[in-house]
Amino acid sequence: MIRFELCANGYQSLINGAEGGADCAELCEALEVGGVTPSYGTLSHCKDIIPTRVLIRCRPGDYIYNNDEIAIMCEDIKMVKSLGYEGVVIGALNENGDLDVPAIKRMMAAGEGMKFTFHRAIDACNNPLDATETLINLGFDKVLTSGCKPTAYEGIDMIREMQTLFGNRINIMAGGGINENNVERIITATGVSNVHASLTSEVTDNHCDLYPNGADNTGADMRYKVSSLERIKVLADVISTEVEKSFVNVNNRKI
Repeated sequence: MIRFELCANGYQSLINGAEGGADCAELCEALEVGGVTPSYGTLSHCKDIIPTRVLIRCRPGDYIYNNDEIAIMCEDIKMVKSLGYEGVVIGALNENGDLDVPAIKRMMAAGEGMKFTFHRAIDACNNPLDATETLINLGFDKVLTSGCKPTAYEGIDMIREMQTLFGNRINIMAGGGINENNVERIITATGVSNVHASLTSEVTDNHCDLYPNGADNTGADMRYKVSSLERIKVLADVISTEVEKSFVNVNNRKI
């Protein structure tokens, strides 16, 4: 079975994911900067819509965090746990570009009993293969990767290698630029059974009469995007009608 995780940037995206056929979701905000932790209001409003893990990232930019930032993320993890979410999406690197194992252990301790996904910090570390082995030993059940390339399509070779080496011990989830047009190729070429996509489209009915140029009088952008219900349905349909019929992983084992 192929599992489709929607990267949902808020309530409406999550609703669209549930209605469109996503199996689960990662909930975040501000996809334009790679995603950060959602607000408490968003989190409290989005419970129980679909199985969801919450991104824990206190700021955009690199994945090298100081003690205060780690403490902030640990508090966010405790909040997410108290709200009843199944898991969180975390990651941290040290100044050498390796996994920051002490920071990761602190965050996992804050969310003891939850499920843990390691995010695309894996693609920014020195040795993603060694790092994946470490993540397995730490207790992660899922790692999100674009194969150390800007998109999963470009990173097919690395994703396939990670799946071959570790796919029976941790869920290798391909993500980064996945859409309804390339998902079949990525799955069949890598052997992964988990994919991650945001499938956003610009909202076109957002008071366009007030902001015909998409901006207010100051030039501030009045436009925004959500995960498209139509695109979610198409991708889910591609997986169910095309990929599931023919998908055989790299070990020729039916998924």
